[in-house]
Amino acid sequence: DFFPTSLPPFLRPFRKGKSIGGTARMGLPTWARVPWLAVQAYAFYYACSQAYDIRLYAVKEYGKIIHEFDPWFNFRATKYLADNGWTEFFHWYDHKSWYPIGRPVGTTIYPGMQITSVAIWKVLEYIGNPMSLNDVCCMVPAWFGVVATTFLALLAMECGGFAAAGTAAALVMSIIPAHIMRSVAGGYDNESVAVSAMCMTFFFWVRSLRTEKSWPIGIVAGICYIYMVMVWGGYIFVINMVGIHAVFLALTGSYSTNLYRAYTLFYIIGTTGATHVPVVGWAPLRSLEQLGPCAVFFFFQLLELAEWLRRRKEVTNKQPISFAEMMKLRVLVFAGAALVALPIIFLLIPTGYFGPFSARVRGLFVKHTRTGNPLVDSVAEHQPASSQAYWQYLHYMCYCAPVGIALVAVRAAPVSNVVQVLGGGDWWANRDKAKTFLVLYGVIAYFFSTKMVRLVLLMAPISSALGGIALGAAGEWIAIQTLALLPFLEAGEAK
Repeated sequence: DFFPTSLPPFLRPFRKGKSIGGTARMGLPTWARVPWLAVQAYAFYYACSQAYDIRLYAVKEYGKIIHEFDPWFNFRATKYLADNGWTEFFHWYDHKSWYPIGRPVGTTIYPGMQITSVAIWKVLEYIGNPMSLNDVCCMVPAWFGVVATTFLALLAMECGGFAAAGTAAALVMSIIPAHIMRSVAGGYDNESVAVSAMCMTFFFWVRSLRTEKSWPIGIVAGICYIYMVMVWGGYIFVINMVGIHAVFLALTGSYSTNLYRAYTLFYIIGTTGATHVPVVGWAPLRSLEQLGPCAVFFFFQLLELAEWLRRRKEVTNKQPISFAEMMKLRVLVFAGAALVALPIIFLLIPTGYFGPFSARVRGLFVKHTRTGNPLVDSVAEHQPASSQAYWQYLHYMCYCAPVGIALVAVRAAPVSNVVQVLGGGDWWANRDKAKTFLVLYGVIAYFFSTKMVRLVLLMAPISSALGGIALGAAGEWIAIQTLALLPFLEAGEAK
C-alpha cells in the first residue's frame, strides 16, 4: 500500500489516531480489498479500451490510410521486406529515395518496426485471420498504444508500490496528448512503437532491483533494450537513463551485488544486441553520448572487485575491516585500473576512434540554429519547448506530476536510507530504488524537453506515472476515509 504501516519515532508524535504497539497503522480493511481490486481491474480494462479506441479516430474518419511522409516511407520499406525477405532488405539500395543520390535503406534505418509489422502480418495469416500489410501497418500505432499503456501501468505500480498507482497511470497514459500525437492509427512512424519498447525496458530494469534475488530480470531488460535500439534512435536516452540511475544508486550508498548483477547483465546483453543493428554498429563503444553507460559498466566491475577483495580479507582475518580500510582498498583498485586505462584512451583519441556528439545531441546544448547541420537546424520541432507546449501535450499532468514526484521523492533512495537510520520501518525503503528512477527520469526528461519540443514525447510516460501515483494515492486515501466513516454513519442511523 502507499500509506505507511509504521512511522519513525521522531514523526510519531505528529501522527493522530490510534496505534498498535506504538506503530501507527492505516489501510483498507480486508473485506474491502477484493471490491477495490475489482474496481481497479475494470478501470485498467477501460483505460486500455480507450487507449485503442481514441487512436482509431483517423481510421474511423478516413479509413485505413497511411498518412504523412515518414509513415509512407516506412510502409514502403515494410512492403519491400515482406516481398523480398530479410537478406535482400538489409542489402537494399533504394534509388528512389533522396533522388538522384539514392539511399542504402537497410543500413540507414531502424528496422524494428518493419520487422514487427511483417511478423504480425504473417502470424495473422497463419492463425486464419489475415489482414493486408497496409491494414497491419495502419493499426500498429494503435495496438502499441495499448502496449505502452500496459507497461507504463506496470512501471507506475512497481515504483509506487500500490496497484492504484498503475491503474491511474494507465488512465492518464491512454489519453495523454504527448503520446497520442505519435501513436495515431495510420501514423506509422518509429515513435509509435518506441514508446512501448521504452516503457518495457524501464519496467523490467526497475523490477530487477526489487529484491536481492530479482537480478536475473536484468536479462529481460537487456532484451527489451535491444528491441528499443531496433525501433528508434531515442535508445540513447534509454541507455543513459539506466546508466545514470545505476551510478546514482551506487554513489548514494545503495550499491549491492544485486544492482551490480542486474546492470552487468543488462549492459552486456543490450550492448551486444545493439552492435548487431546495422545502423548502430559499434557506436555504443565509440560514440561520446553512449560512453557514459560504458564507463558505469567498468565502474561497477571495479567496485565489485573491491567488494570481493574486502570479503576475502574479512574471511582471512575473521573480522570485518574498518571503513577506512575499505576505502583504501577501493582507491587501490581504481588507481590500478586508471594506470591501465588512461594510456589506452590517450592512444585512441588521435586515431579518431571516439566519435563526436551527433548533431541532434549538440542541439540539446546549443541554440538550435547553430548545430552545424542544416537539416537539423531547419526543423521547427528542434526548437525549445514553451509553457504552452507543455499545457497542450500534458494538460493537467502539469500540476499532478509535481505532486507525484514529491510523494515519490520522500521514499526514494537515499532519503529512505536516512529515515531508516532515524528509526523508520521497512516501509520507507520499499522499492526505494525504483522510486529513485522516477525522480531521475522526471528531472532529466524535463530538462531535455525544454531544449527540444519534440522531446516532450519523453514526458508522456513519466508524467503519466507520476500523475498516476498522485491520483492513485488520493483515490486510496478517499476510499480509506470513506470506509472509516461507515461505522459512525451506521451508528447515527441506528439512533
